[in-house]
Amino acid sequence: MILVTGATGRTGRRVARRLSKWGYTFTAMVRDPEKAAGLKSKSIDLVQGDFGKTDSLKSALEGVEHAFMLSPDCGNQFELEKNFIDAAREAGVKYLVKYSVIGASPDSPSRLLRWHGEAEEYLRASGLRHTIVRPSVFMQNFSTHYAQSIRENREIRLPFGEAGCAWVDVRDAARLIAKLLTENGNSDGVLTVTGPEALTGNDVAEIFSDKLGKKIEYVDVKPKEFRKDLVSYGMPEQVAEAVSELYKLIGEGLCDFVTDTFYEVTEKQSRTFEEFVDDNLSVFLKKKKKKHA
Repeated sequence: MILVTGATGRTGRRVARRLSKWGYTFTAMVRDPEKAAGLKSKSIDLVQGDFGKTDSLKSALEGVEHAFMLSPDCGNQFELEKNFIDAAREAGVKYLVKYSVIGASPDSPSRLLRWHGEAEEYLRASGLRHTIVRPSVFMQNFSTHYAQSIRENREIRLPFGEAGCAWVDVRDAARLIAKLLTENGNSDGVLTVTGPEALTGNDVAEIFSDKLGKKIEYVDVKPKEFRKDLVSYGMPEQVAEAVSELYKLIGEGLCDFVTDTFYEVTEKQSRTFEEFVDDNLSVFLKKKKKKHA
């Protein structure tokens, strides 16, 4: 049996959707089954579980062979993932896929990368057969966090300087994870997943300008200013601080490289940034106000 956590989130729901499309029956762990009732289907069973409640994890993992671990990004993330790893080991889980982030390390100056790096080390020491998936930064950040600035101000505000970033489409990350969960996976491996090209802020702005038919400017901002932007988008302050620390490292070249990992695992070509924008044009085009009679 397969267990998917984080199934109501950006990546988890796409993993669930992919597994369903491929015809697999599996279980999704959610904190509130009533709020996640829309997920339930012939192929998806819902089980209540919380990373912070070990008894619920033991129940959710009963009979599970392959599990996908995706916990919230927060200050006690290591503790939450430790709970899940311990429960998975006790339940006899045969294979665990951990969702991490590019550049994860317990010694990183970015707290987000530290949180993931600490959990990775604990997983390696657990004896569980596993794969760690480290995606690059998601293209979907543009359709969620930055879309309003693109529509209204015609600008992209990022603290990247002239560095490139191999943005990855979250749909591709989800396909790769689903592939791992339904096969034997890459035992005890680390998979760094990127898009097909490293793009600078100016490159991205040019793509938007071409696709939207209007000039979009790239504005190189300071990390502190970027953090304020993230908070204004509705991101919790602690998470915004962690993300801005990560983006400072991206500006120093953290994501300025490309891997073939997605193709090697899925035998599919990863989506380009142009394809992502094409698929989300309505999000980036300013909506015209309706005239009242």
